[in-house]
Amino acid sequence: MNQLMNFKNDYGVKVAMFIEDPKYAGTISSDEATALDATLFTYSYGDEAIGEEIMLHWAINPTDDTILLARYTYFGTPSLIAACDMLALLCKNKTVQEATTMTYQGLERFLRDNPTTPALPECENYVITLALDSVKQAAKAYYKDAQGREELTYPCKDTPMNLTSIKESIKLHNIQTLRTLTDYTKAGYADKGCLEDLETLLVVQKKEIEEEKQVQENMPDIPFRQMNTKEKIIAVDKVIDGSVREFLIMDGGNIEILDVKENGENIDIYIRYLGACDGCASSSTGTLFAIESSLKEKLDNKIRVLPI
Repeated sequence: MNQLMNFKNDYGVKVAMFIEDPKYAGTISSDEATALDATLFTYSYGDEAIGEEIMLHWAINPTDDTILLARYTYFGTPSLIAACDMLALLCKNKTVQEATTMTYQGLERFLRDNPTTPALPECENYVITLALDSVKQAAKAYYKDAQGREELTYPCKDTPMNLTSIKESIKLHNIQTLRTLTDYTKAGYADKGCLEDLETLLVVQKKEIEEEKQVQENMPDIPFRQMNTKEKIIAVDKVIDGSVREFLIMDGGNIEILDVKENGENIDIYIRYLGACDGCASSSTGTLFAIESSLKEKLDNKIRVLPI
């Protein structure tokens, strides 16, 4: 109990309880996998030498790639236990691909004691990033995806994140400074030799983000039907950003716009639910109605939203 109280001084109650009594820490034995008719899959992310290592252990149904049991072993800061334990819970009964759609905002909010207080101190935000990145990299290994040379580049010696993952974090969190980049990725925390490269990367990424923002702001003032497909997708995303996306993220999910097609008098918008929204009951009822209603009101009253 004293140890739990010490953790509560540093973190919230929920994170402290995960650290004190993790439910999914450990390995999966071959006997457990056999009992589930599952294939045992393990993936090592990071290295003890850089102070962060996560070993993911999954028992996977080989027929449909569903993760039937998820555990982990780790080396790193105590809060990494909380992120990995919650992540293992959320991975269970998802396919390997579905596990990669979990969002930073969703996982972080699952770890909060209340909606308005961040789960972790800013300097430890990176543990959530690393936990999610470990799942994405594990999925690529499981599906044996080919990785490009840039993606395999590791710009800093103090983070297991490759260049592509760091770029994604910069865009996701709209990172403007090296300190914030370190908070979310651990890049540059101890390896000061990579700071110059990180500074250059930030400049390039901020320019790209600003260009994307300008494209959105300079959307043509024409009827929705007269826009090209790219412009329609941007317009749909803007409406969702201003209506339901925040609530989806608060519930641990999100939504992706896949395509927009005209079908006679109707305009069909194909979407995919991400994270906790995938498969939830309201995704085909209340949530879908809210999305479609907002788009009809703002863009065109003949819009139909079709989940895939």
